[in-house]
Amino acid sequence: MKKLLTPVMGIFAMLGVLVTTAEAATVSLIPGSTLTSVGATVTLSIEGSGFTDNTDGGTFTTTWDPAILQLASFTIANPPWDVSFVTDSDPNDGLLDSVFLATSPIGGAGPDFLIGTLTFDVVGDGSTLVSMTDDPLFGGWVAPGAVPIAVTYQGATVSTVPVPAAVWLFGSGLLGLVGIARRKAA
Repeated sequence: MKKLLTPVMGIFAMLGVLVTTAEAATVSLIPGSTLTSVGATVTLSIEGSGFTDNTDGGTFTTTWDPAILQLASFTIANPPWDVSFVTDSDPNDGLLDSVFLATSPIGGAGPDFLIGTLTFDVVGDGSTLVSMTDDPLFGGWVAPGAVPIAVTYQGATVSTVPVPAAVWLFGSGLLGLVGIARRKAA
């Protein structure tokens, strides 16, 4: 019985590793959190990682609060994307309707890749989550042979600090540094 149990346990362990890595594909906005002020510009990179099956391409949508952020530009990385298009029916609604990406060679993107960069103008006070989901019309991400890839999306939070609060924060930090310098001098 012990001779049979060892190979069976090994098979289950290998399946566990395969299941874990198959679910590790992630599309993230970097940095995950940004503190800024009204009138500033914020740039977020969109990166894919952990795609164990070399990806052929994918589609997704992106949303944010248009009272806080206004999309200034979206740049798609090339390479790895040879074919791409972005649909944005209303530039002021806080929604990129569809982002479509594909590679010419099968499995050409590899396991980790840059998708592109979003640049926003900060137009209002508050906090907003910039989030992504699979495009409901075109689906999500695919591996060679049009095999679907399960992807976890990690958004980013953009928060504003009113200018007077930023000045107070800077001033208190400066006073703290002066206090530390005095303590060291004594």
